[in-house]
Amino acid sequence: MIPMTNERRKVVRYMTELDIDIVLQDGTILAVQIYDISLNGIQFKCDGLIANEIEPRGIQNYSLDHKTIKVIAKFPTNEKQKFYASCRIISARRLSQEEYMIGLEFFEFEKSSDKVLESYINKLALDALG
Repeated sequence: MIPMTNERRKVVRYMTELDIDIVLQDGTILAVQIYDISLNGIQFKCDGLIANEIEPRGIQNYSLDHKTIKVIAKFPTNEKQKFYASCRIISARRLSQEEYMIGLEFFEFEKSSDKVLESYINKLALDALG
């Protein structure tokens, strides 16, 4: 869990591998793996099939700022309470012919999920210190 400190960001991102579900506006549930996480959002890598589910017209061809996604996760710091957040898509980059990096920004938390997130980020920060 290495903090990504070479960027000029106000909130530190932490690399992590954590399986989550994303729920699209039509109710479709897709399993992805977080690439990095911060208090403000997450990034995940996905293949072309998932990218097409998110935006069938082409993930890089259309503005995605109107699309919202719900994130559901179980963080290892709190096995009893799931994490629920509503997010907006803020970036979609093509990494290769069949791989994309999607950035989501949290804008609403449910069921005290902001506290679950803070606990997980604190654990990642402590792990990064050694």
